[in-house]
Amino acid sequence: MAKTRSSNKKNSVVSATEIPQERITKAVEQLTKFVAKQTKEEQENSKNLLGDDIEDVDQNVSLIAVNTTSFSGSTKQFKMKLVDVENSLYKPWNKESATASKDFKVLLILKDQDVDKISEDDLFDALNEDGITIDEIISANTLKTTYKAYEARRAFIQQFSLILSDDNVITTLPKLLGGKFYEKVETTPIGIKTQPSTKKQFSKETLINSIKKVYLHKLPIKLPRGTTLNAHLGQLNWFEQKDLIKNVESVSKHLIDNYKIRSIFIKTNKSPVLPLYYNTKVVEELLAAKEDAKKDEPATSDKVTIDGVEVELSNFEKSLLEIANPKDLSSIFSKNIKDAKRTRDDAEDEAKQPQPKKSKK
Repeated sequence: MAKTRSSNKKNSVVSATEIPQERITKAVEQLTKFVAKQTKEEQENSKNLLGDDIEDVDQNVSLIAVNTTSFSGSTKQFKMKLVDVENSLYKPWNKESATASKDFKVLLILKDQDVDKISEDDLFDALNEDGITIDEIISANTLKTTYKAYEARRAFIQQFSLILSDDNVITTLPKLLGGKFYEKVETTPIGIKTQPSTKKQFSKETLINSIKKVYLHKLPIKLPRGTTLNAHLGQLNWFEQKDLIKNVESVSKHLIDNYKIRSIFIKTNKSPVLPLYYNTKVVEELLAAKEDAKKDEPATSDKVTIDGVEVELSNFEKSLLEIANPKDLSSIFSKNIKDAKRTRDDAEDEAKQPQPKKSKK
């Protein structure tokens, strides 16, 4: 019996790479309380005598992860990273848009030769059961011609909350759209498959399955060139608490499994940052690497020789030494030379002093 309890206890130990669900639950609860308190305070402090609606408190939730090295290397990454989640943000986003100022609309960009092979009505019949609507289909060439002017392109793209694009044209879009549109998740195109792996030709079935996969079970993340990633999880009021917690677990696990993550935090745009995860092993490896690098460095001395005298210089003085005219060194470092000479002379005098004889016992 004792052995069974011991075994259960051992199996319940949380791995160093896992985040306890209780910690995520508590963090989400605290964010919910913070937003509720903020909303109440704004309502009480409002001096709107006309009775207009108070602007909604920002409920956007972000997962912030700090990596040991750059997430995308030295090159800017335009293609979104898609992470598996149980509850994609698009379905609740679409639902909430019914009472929002901006409708949730989806744009689909296809290859020029494929754009006439399917219509919005065709996709409506295939996707309506899952609550998905493709509002407009265009070709990449349309961006190059009809929306060549920046203002026309900006007005068109800003209508949409989700932009899907054939994987075959996704790499050409940064040039056609412009880098400005890649600053927001909703205006950054997400690549989808339109061709089965066995055939290199357009497939309606492949397209439909790809749209469903992104819309229902994927979370897009922009990989930065730096070491800090900000993943947009949606808004608190879009999800039931348990669903948001599952998404946090899924995204965190993906990041921890695929990168050398040092820490993970969660927050809303205006809330304090709440810590979820610290990887002490990665931090220890970094410290060990720094120590090893120090051992391999050649020994350096803070002392230099000026006018035949060995003097000790501060970091600032060493920088000054590098840019100073060699002819002026004696005057610039006269105090250092004087102090060094005094120290040397004192040491020599002390060495010349006769040592007291030891008394015989």
